[in-house]
Amino acid sequence: MKQHPDEFQAYFKTHFDKWGLTKTECEVGGLILLGLSLREIADRRGTSETTTRQQALSLYKKASVEGRHQLAAYFLEILLAAQTSVKPFVQSGSGSL
Repeated sequence: MKQHPDEFQAYFKTHFDKWGLTKTECEVGGLILLGLSLREIADRRGTSETTTRQQALSLYKKASVEGRHQLAAYFLEILLAAQTSVKPFVQSGSGSL
């Protein structure tokens, strides 16, 4: 898959915007998708782990996913489906898996 990093960022931003995420939730979501722990995200952003956890929970609720694994799976499933003839399980307009 030869995609430019800016294309991936735009792809994620489109979904984050659709879910109505705040700027902070978008930042936390991007770091979650990079695989950082909540502690690592909090340290990087200069916030407490509790604050970061609350921001992540808010993001998950808006995206209709149960946690970081479903968030990652949401994007992975759509990206993989784009490379094959398989339709993604995710319903259009919904974050539900």
